This record gives sequence, C-alpha cells and structure tokens, in this order.
Amino acid sequence: MSLAPRPTLVEVETSGVNHLVHRVLFVGLILSATLLVLGLIVWLARGSTLPPRVSGPARAIRDIASLQPAGFFSLGLLALILTPFVRVAGSTVVFLRAHDGRYALITAIVLAIMIASLWLGGA
Repeated sequence: MSLAPRPTLVEVETSGVNHLVHRVLFVGLILSATLLVLGLIVWLARGSTLPPRVSGPARAIRDIASLQPAGFFSLGLLALILTPFVRVAGSTVVFLRAHDGRYALITAIVLAIMIASLWLGGA
C-alpha cells in the first residue's frame, strides 16, 4: 500500500503540457539537425557552391530528390523555424482538451502573433 499522495488534476495537466513541449522541441531539433547535416554531407561530397537562398518546401523536396544540398538546408531551416509554432499549437490543443479556456486563449493569441509576424515579415 503506497502512502504517496495522488497527483492533482493541475499536476497531471502540467505534466502533459511539459511532456508535449519536450517531445515537440526534441523531435524538431533532431529533424532539423539531421537535414542540415545531410545537406552539409551532400554539399561536401558534390563540391558545389552553397545555395544563396532558402527555397520553398515544394522546391526543397524536389532538390532533395535530386540530391541537391539546397533542399536539405532549406527543409532543415524550415523545420527549425516551424518547431516553436508546432509547440504553441500543441499547447493550445492540450489546454482546450483540459477545458482551460484562459490558457488556451493565451496560447492561441501567441500563435496568432507568431503567424502574423512570419507573414508580415515576408518569410
């Protein structure tokens, strides 16, 4: 028989959000780093010049299919940029599922500001 106190609902919800944040940041970092390292390896193997610009996702996928380093670099940077967006969107969903309207609203506003800054910044 365990005498340890049972966690409260707030502790369980906080644990879930922390787990989500950790997982999203970890996967985003690993994905981004892997793509960037692969791009570096392909660039070194081919002896080509570094790409002057980052290309869009569709072009980057075509570049990866033809083993162009620009595609790896572009998708790696895109993954790095999108990781915080996914984290905030995931947190919003967690708060909505926990029926915590205040934090869901706050994270939704933060997500809207992030999207607006990316859009208005011309990225």
